[in-house]
Amino acid sequence: MTRSITAEADWLVLHNAEGRWSVWPATYPLPAGWQAEGAPAPRAECLARIETLWADPRPLALRAVMA
Repeated sequence: MTRSITAEADWLVLHNAEGRWSVWPATYPLPAGWQAEGAPAPRAECLARIETLWADPRPLALRAVMA
């Protein structure tokens, strides 16, 4: 079964234990190790939200070592 994904479709903002953020189609099962943050929204809105949430793109483990 093929699913069609568009920018206007509902997307989710995801985060993982390493402090990384991503967008994910709301109609797909979440990948292992990732959690949804907030309600589904258009892709552009999710990307804008990630910009505000993910100020430091380094993995959490690297940030801890460098602190």
